[in-house]
Amino acid sequence: MSALKDANESYANITWIKVDWDLYRSDDWVKEMRVQNQSTIVAFKEGEQVGRVIGQTGEGAISALLDKTL
Repeated sequence: MSALKDANESYANITWIKVDWDLYRSDDWVKEMRVQNQSTIVAFKEGEQVGRVIGQTGEGAISALLDKTL
């Protein structure tokens, strides 16, 4: 993901938070966010969820999600 961020200047202002799945998967906030898989990316804009990808690691799917935050 950092390579994708570095390659696209428009992503420079996106805040990225990485969560250690093994450490936090049982926490209530993870359940509230409905994160059920290790490879889950949730995107927010102005505090509202604008999309998510699950199990997708391809640059195209992730870029499409990040574009929703711009």
